[in-house]
Amino acid sequence: MIDDSFELKLKEYYHKINNPKYKIDNWIVADDTLYLSLKNKLKISSVLAVNKYINEDLIIIETKNEYYAIKYNGNFICLKKSETEYGLVTGEYQLLAIHMSILKEVTQKKIPKFNNICKMFNWSLTNKAKEELSYKYLTKT
Repeated sequence: MIDDSFELKLKEYYHKINNPKYKIDNWIVADDTLYLSLKNKLKISSVLAVNKYINEDLIIIETKNEYYAIKYNGNFICLKKSETEYGLVTGEYQLLAIHMSILKEVTQKKIPKFNNICKMFNWSLTNKAKEELSYKYLTKT
């Protein structure tokens, strides 16, 4: 049996996809509150891990006060945040954005580069974070 809260969340996402309040390039913002809380507000101080899978990437980052796990592919961008690294293990992902092509087709789009995601949401990276990101991406390919 499907949990009522899960079903309600799916209905909310369906409504957002069909009636988006915010669009960024070819992406539809799925959670307006989450988007507004993050837009122009993340300053990434460290990239702790980069995991590249066949169909998606997972990046663990640190800001001054919080930790984030950002999981994405060509169709969606999800994230979870926590005050501790351990909280990233137990927390739930929130859907941040959905690619508009999902409305027309189900095929997997090319995975965007993390730098492009940062530009979409106007997140900044310290020089240290840029170096870590570059190094960790090179060692994962």
